[in-house]
Amino acid sequence: MERKKVIFNITPQTNVRATQGDRIFFRIPRDKLRPAGLSRLLRLERYNDYKISINALGKQHRFVLPEQNVHIIFYIPVPKTWKKYKKEEMHMKLHQSKPDIDNLVKAVFDSLFTEDKYIADFRATKRWVNQEHGWIEFIVSTPEFPSNDNLL
Repeated sequence: MERKKVIFNITPQTNVRATQGDRIFFRIPRDKLRPAGLSRLLRLERYNDYKISINALGKQHRFVLPEQNVHIIFYIPVPKTWKKYKKEEMHMKLHQSKPDIDNLVKAVFDSLFTEDKYIADFRATKRWVNQEHGWIEFIVSTPEFPSNDNLL
């Protein structure tokens, strides 16, 4: 089985569910927004920037996410507030807290596809890393199919 590995040097981020009501935040000047509205606007802008960056990295690497046989690994930095021994202990261990893996995957799919309905098979993992920034790794496997000579 042949494998191809592509790494996007960007800290994983979850998707932000935008609603019709969010359009108003982009029409009101920032200095007129209340703190909750400003916080929401900044979150939406940060997510849009993230999607643009993922898309740009995909183009830079000439990477097209296949519809099957892909493993996406999210490397998420340990929190800065953790003690040194805990950071070292958790390095490369499975990440079993928020953000949820489905939201991480959705953000990547939203960035790389206009329609993600064609994705039929993928695997996703999230891991802690004792580094300042995280990254996303894509491992694409090409299965070896038996030749017709081996079939009965």
